[in-house]
Amino acid sequence: RSFKTTTTLAAAAAVQQTLLARGEYERDIMPQIQPITVDMHPLGNPWTNYSIYLNNTFLPGILEVIILLTTIFSIGSEIKHSTSREWLRIADDNILLAITGKLLPQTILFFIMGALCQSLLYGYFQFPLQNGIWPMLAAMLLFVMALQGLSIFFICIAPSLRIALSIGGLFGVVSFSLTGFSFPAEAMYPAFHLLTDILPLRHYFIIYADQALNGVPFYYSRMHYMALFIYILLALPFLPLLKRALRKQVYIA
Repeated sequence: RSFKTTTTLAAAAAVQQTLLARGEYERDIMPQIQPITVDMHPLGNPWTNYSIYLNNTFLPGILEVIILLTTIFSIGSEIKHSTSREWLRIADDNILLAITGKLLPQTILFFIMGALCQSLLYGYFQFPLQNGIWPMLAAMLLFVMALQGLSIFFICIAPSLRIALSIGGLFGVVSFSLTGFSFPAEAMYPAFHLLTDILPLRHYFIIYADQALNGVPFYYSRMHYMALFIYILLALPFLPLLKRALRKQVYIA
């Protein structure tokens, strides 16, 4: 946008000097160069600061990749190092208890990391925060847990550390392109537009745009909070597959 403004002004200055050399008055030149003056009043971000749009999704996007890879590695390494049976034995052969015990400390740690990122953006840099910090903290907690649920789903359907890490890494990287913070999802091809709805980062981005940037009522963001919550439950039906893989303890290189 800055380059476009600079080139437009440079071209207008050249035209102005040409018309002045022809003897035209300056008061008659400006209506010819710019017949209509655009008066812009952007909502939520009146400074049109691109950092406000970018960093509020780019930082959670980096955190997304870290959570996906860390969670998959934490579970998959048990199979790789032949400790999965011992892990199940300690959890009284309860796969849900085993998963909870392993991932709960990570959940707390990742949430603290996300909250620190938010405090940096909304506190130190004073980015817009229309509805207060609590809706964004709730979104961050659900975002972290949704990614952990998605990671468990990946390791359930592909109980191989190498394959699951590849799936998680690919999913995390693709999220940057399809979330819609750099290119609007509405302008994407219909097939790609539909794919944006399966990305937790997309739902977090819309929550941010609604709650922090535009300050709309919570009612209009409820479905995106619910979508993140559904991701937490996504792996539950597939846990028996993971339990079977942990019992077999066969590592596929």
